[in-house]
Amino acid sequence: MRKFISKKTLLNDYVKNTSGQFALWIAVLGLPMAYSAGMVLDMENRNRHANSLKSALDAAALASVIPDNLTDVSRANYAREVFHKNYDNPESMPLTVNVEASREEVRVEARLEVPSLLGGLRSSDNKNLKIKEDSRALLTKSDTVCVLALDEVGQGALEFSDNSVFSAPSCSVQVNSRHNHALISDTLTPPRARNFCSSGGVIGTFDPRVKTNCSRIEDPYKDLVIPPAASSCDQRKQVVVRGNNGRGQGRAFLNSQLAATPDGETIIPDFATLSPGIYCKGLVINGANVNLEPGVYHVWGDLHFTQNSGVRGDGVTFILKGENNRLLIDEGAQVWLKAPSEGRTAGLVFWQKYLNLRNYVNGIVPKDPKKQVATSEINSGGGLHIVGTAYLPNHELVITSSNPVSSQSPATSFIAYRIKFAGKTNMNVAVDHVAAGLPPIKPYTDDGARLVE
Repeated sequence: MRKFISKKTLLNDYVKNTSGQFALWIAVLGLPMAYSAGMVLDMENRNRHANSLKSALDAAALASVIPDNLTDVSRANYAREVFHKNYDNPESMPLTVNVEASREEVRVEARLEVPSLLGGLRSSDNKNLKIKEDSRALLTKSDTVCVLALDEVGQGALEFSDNSVFSAPSCSVQVNSRHNHALISDTLTPPRARNFCSSGGVIGTFDPRVKTNCSRIEDPYKDLVIPPAASSCDQRKQVVVRGNNGRGQGRAFLNSQLAATPDGETIIPDFATLSPGIYCKGLVINGANVNLEPGVYHVWGDLHFTQNSGVRGDGVTFILKGENNRLLIDEGAQVWLKAPSEGRTAGLVFWQKYLNLRNYVNGIVPKDPKKQVATSEINSGGGLHIVGTAYLPNHELVITSSNPVSSQSPATSFIAYRIKFAGKTNMNVAVDHVAAGLPPIKPYTDDGARLVE
């Protein structure tokens, strides 16, 4: 009869067994298990460091390809600086960083050696885990800036106020001011654009959220030389085109088209066609209908389109020359203006240039002052159609309306020292230069960059 042995007895015998078989099995099975566990931990450690390395490389490549004022050497050094700020290497593991940098592309590569838990089982040349990661960023120029405030220090350099509505889904908005309140919005409808970028701080809500601490965007036209013009005036007095649109504003005219008046004006009748030239005392379209021949209009003094005026010009640029002359477009004016498609003023509808007439005649052209010298005002309403750029580098440009009708054109941009959208302005801004028949709108945003594989 087989003797019954209890589980307790078997367990005691197993524990007391000294024959060495148990230790042998532990040795046989334990080493592979320990090696496998070490490999898993090494893999986790490697992945953790590789992910941290990759994130720091991405940040370095993107940050260094964006600024436009760096040499290739400075750009490469900046990439290394950003990388080391974003990658913490407290154990001082062997690390090398290589950078290839140009204006269009930055490639950052890093090699890292991480101590292995199984280093003692590896060859002397392979005791550490070797990690190699890289990142490449390209500058993209498809993101166009359609609103640029050049003021570098002022509060509210760009402001959206009252019940104004602003929409620019295909282009970006840039503010160069470093002030804590550089960009302000207190509108009911958040301004909308492809991107908002400010060198300083922001007050209000925007769609999408504003990127701050952006590098300053250079004035794209600051080195553009104004086209030559005769030193004498084509019109020595203020030219006023008077009409009867809505208010009976017409005057009696002489038989000739130009009628000199005692108050220092040159009166031109309604339905006139104006030619390019030099207007030394300003140009006023006062309730009249005017066609403009293509070309450049040099205007010393205010350029003023009053209520109920109708102005049309294709291929025209108005250069506002002077120290404090203004662009004024009253509400109710029907204005259709398109910039030239080629030539020195291609793409520019309005161009303000700070000059003194006497000095200019003597060949003296001062540097543009870094300040506001005047305020120009555009009442948008529903009759404003500007195809091209309004460039007023020393003016505050106020765009306002009491009429919520949308104003839009295929390609428009605003560059001014300060810019304000107010009233019930409903401004839709687009930059389809192909549809407009113009050169590409400038400038491109410095925030245009993307990572590539």
